[in-house]
Amino acid sequence: MNVCTEEIQFAERFRDVEEPRRFYSSREFAHILTRERDRTDRTGQGFSLVVFENSADGGDRGSTSLLISRIANRIRTTDDAGFLKEGKIGVVLSYTGSKDALKFVNDVLRNLGPGVHPFYFNIYSYPSSWVSDPAADPPSVPKSWNRRTDRREGFASESIPFPVQQRRGDRTRDLRATALGRIPAWKRGIDILGSILALILLSPLLLLVALLIEIASPGPLFFRQERIGLFGKRFMIWKFRTMYVNANTAVHQDYLHNLINSEKAMTKLDNKKDPRIIPFGTILRKTGIDELPQLINVICGEMSLVGPRPCVPYEAEAYQSWQKRRFDVMPGLTGLWQVSGKNKTTFKEMVRLDISYTKKRTFWLDVTIFLKTIPAIVEQVTEGGVVRGWMRTRVRS
Repeated sequence: MNVCTEEIQFAERFRDVEEPRRFYSSREFAHILTRERDRTDRTGQGFSLVVFENSADGGDRGSTSLLISRIANRIRTTDDAGFLKEGKIGVVLSYTGSKDALKFVNDVLRNLGPGVHPFYFNIYSYPSSWVSDPAADPPSVPKSWNRRTDRREGFASESIPFPVQQRRGDRTRDLRATALGRIPAWKRGIDILGSILALILLSPLLLLVALLIEIASPGPLFFRQERIGLFGKRFMIWKFRTMYVNANTAVHQDYLHNLINSEKAMTKLDNKKDPRIIPFGTILRKTGIDELPQLINVICGEMSLVGPRPCVPYEAEAYQSWQKRRFDVMPGLTGLWQVSGKNKTTFKEMVRLDISYTKKRTFWLDVTIFLKTIPAIVEQVTEGGVVRGWMRTRVRS
């Protein structure tokens, strides 16, 4: 029996509860989540998403049906319930924080009765814990819920009052799989094949750049830095080193802070003869050649060929809740912002372009962005006079 058929059958049984409430399909529930996030971004009043998963292999229809009935009789008129991806059940609790959401779970799962399979659950509170944040852990399950557990299966046994166990896995992966959908297969396939092909074809250029860096400045060939990826998950990015070793990063942090809090164009420090940059570094940065080692990040599944540029942690800390929507997709080597004016845009315009991409992501949009990337780089280099300026500097020296 396919998932859609099961959704219809459960929806029919859902109508028989004492207070009938509509139980939404996975597609409808995805729209509800988008609506709630939009509302929170406007009003600042958050919500919580509770995800239930039956512990039985393949799911236990009787236990799931009972859970749906319990949810129907306990949610408010402002709340919504429905299916998520992979047959999981989701409940949107409007204007509710994580602690009150845990009380809701307590009420729903209390004394479900003998023979009921235990349920896993997880709570995501938007915007506080929607993205990965080490300082924003979900509320802890009371010890009484776990005083007797089946270690082989990883969930609480049926003999305790609350047959439930809070998941403690990769919250980023769980949320992506259950709430906002998986990365399209076509996109991941293009990322892997495209990155491998690019590394092979560009290998002579990469070796030449490596040689130039070795000649220009002593120190490591690559620069690694922590960045923010999908749903705020942190990873280490690869770049060719274009600055002197131990360069002062506070300069960039202050400059970025001013850009975020102003309507100035996103002009880089490179345009102001940044003394931290090594010889040849400006050309590498303007042409984007210094970013090519990030093809390794793409192959590893931390980045995509097309997507918003990954930001540094101190930039993400300054984001408003709506600006974190750019984390809904995997960061990329190039993106809509890069081919839409880039340094001519303000910070808020950049974020809006990135969010627009997250909502309109299609195969043809990725192809269009990719084809526009080279012309955009050429325009940036010629307008900035990078090559002419570098040649004048070499002649004077």
